[in-house]
Amino acid sequence: MIKTLNKIFLYLAIILILIIFYLSFFGINTKKFNNKINDAVLNINPKINLDLKDVNILLNPLNFSIKIKTLEPEILFEDTKLKLKHLKTNISLKSLINKNFLIDDINISTKNILLKNLISLARSFENSTELFILEKIVKEGVLIGEMNLNFDSEGKLKDDYQINGNIKNGRIGFFNKYDVKNLNLYFTIEKNKYLLNEIKTSFNEISLFFPLIEIIE
Repeated sequence: MIKTLNKIFLYLAIILILIIFYLSFFGINTKKFNNKINDAVLNINPKINLDLKDVNILLNPLNFSIKIKTLEPEILFEDTKLKLKHLKTNISLKSLINKNFLIDDINISTKNILLKNLISLARSFENSTELFILEKIVKEGVLIGEMNLNFDSEGKLKDDYQINGNIKNGRIGFFNKYDVKNLNLYFTIEKNKYLLNEIKTSFNEISLFFPLIEIIE
């Protein structure tokens, strides 16, 4: 009898290990968490929605969390769509067990996004005078970027965010007198700190190049 029970426990342990191995390395595709992810984003900004495809879920047994990744999602706000490459997030198993869906962090990688659309999205978070003016003077350009955002236990954004990317073929015009064309640069944004690298542009037809500009607020 004892030998039989030992065999049963052994078989169950092997099956459990195989399941954990499969979920850790291959995961499963599901749409089960789509609405929950969208609701979590709405808590951050009620003006936007996410259009998510199938979500891949990977188990991370070392830190008791699951990693969620979806390819080619879209951010929807007003009449605008922003296409992304991927969206990744980690969710603790404890929050799922307690039926308290909390996002620990979000990693977002974008496709080409029009600068004007991105500024409009930023204004949906904070409608400041600076962003209003920026939206008016930016005429052209696209951006490719990646954002890493972390959240506390209450779902609020922490200050250790980081945004990296580059701007291509930007154009800024103001007062019908000043014209910045062919603006190309790489950037890194952290709280109260902005790094702009390899800035190439022309100002009123005068070519300019700046290897680095650092702005500290």
